[in-house]
Amino acid sequence: MKKLLFALLLPVISMAQTTQTAQKGDSTKASKPVIVTPPAPKGFTVKGNLKGLKDSTLVFLQNVEGNMIAQDYARNGKFSLAGKSDDANFFQLGLIGTQETTEIFLANENLVVTGDVKNLKGATFSGGVYQADYKSYVRGFLPINDKLGMLVAQINAEKQASKKKDSLIAIFNDNRNKLKSFTDNFLREKATSPVSAFILYQFAKLYDESALEGKYNSLKPSAKKIVFAKELERMIAAANVGKVGSVATDFSQNDTSGKSVSLNSFRGKYVLVDFWASWCRPCRMENPNVLAAYNRFKDKNFTVLGVSLDKDKASWVKAINDDKLPWTQISDLQQWGNAAAKMYKIESIPSNMLLDPSGKIVGKNLRGEELEAKLKELIK
Repeated sequence: MKKLLFALLLPVISMAQTTQTAQKGDSTKASKPVIVTPPAPKGFTVKGNLKGLKDSTLVFLQNVEGNMIAQDYARNGKFSLAGKSDDANFFQLGLIGTQETTEIFLANENLVVTGDVKNLKGATFSGGVYQADYKSYVRGFLPINDKLGMLVAQINAEKQASKKKDSLIAIFNDNRNKLKSFTDNFLREKATSPVSAFILYQFAKLYDESALEGKYNSLKPSAKKIVFAKELERMIAAANVGKVGSVATDFSQNDTSGKSVSLNSFRGKYVLVDFWASWCRPCRMENPNVLAAYNRFKDKNFTVLGVSLDKDKASWVKAINDDKLPWTQISDLQQWGNAAAKMYKIESIPSNMLLDPSGKIVGKNLRGEELEAKLKELIK
């Protein structure tokens, strides 16, 4: 899915300095939470009355992928769009022949739009519960975003490092934190609204991985009935791959004989997933330590799965034989492009993770005495 927010475009500073600092408070308050019962999926209507709207002008509603889901031809400045949406979602209302559009957050409900074709973004809406939530966020967001945009221009105009530039960056960080605080308040106050899942998806980069997951988990089930919630779940799941305490994500690669071996086939055992390569000298130096741990605990429900970042099969097999490694070895022979290594964000080797019999990751990068100590702690 595209990371697309038609009106809410957070500016980015084109410079090397980081812009994220510790969160600060903000006095901006969202309205008190309202428990909303989602409307029955009978369909939606969007009726409009726009000053200056010429007869026969095509008025359309499209989704974030750009697909038109409803349309009507204007008559006497009015139009009426009708359709059905599986869940609340974000749409764009536009006119053929006019570049300007306006955003609508809509479920299967009735919405009325009034305004002027010369200022479509300034149109007013009535009747839509989720549109009201969306507009309440936009009203608080835009002044902060405008300030951030101005600061970006000023910072980028300062070509050299200076006290002025440092001061501008500090002000930028302060306003970025105001945006974060305002968003935090909105998510808390509107925890039942699908708009919150949409906003969180759009501004996911305001949060680190752990905070993003916490913010998403704080939303109520009614807020998660939207495609953007599914995208957030995918992002969170990807970020959690390889974390201690998480269940290891399965993968399969071929062993030295060409047989496919999956990680999940080792369920029921403690298994050390060992990322290494024949060309990696530190890996080869660590192999005797892994072998010692294997020999000590192999009869106590423990084994090793070697995942090689080799490219040449002959070199890989030779290293296995030279180092006398008796456990299962697999590889896709893609070196740093190894699919499992990429999945687990392996950026250096040797690297390993220890799984318990349920497949949960209980340790990472355990070497030498640390590995034996951890195994002794777990395996009685």
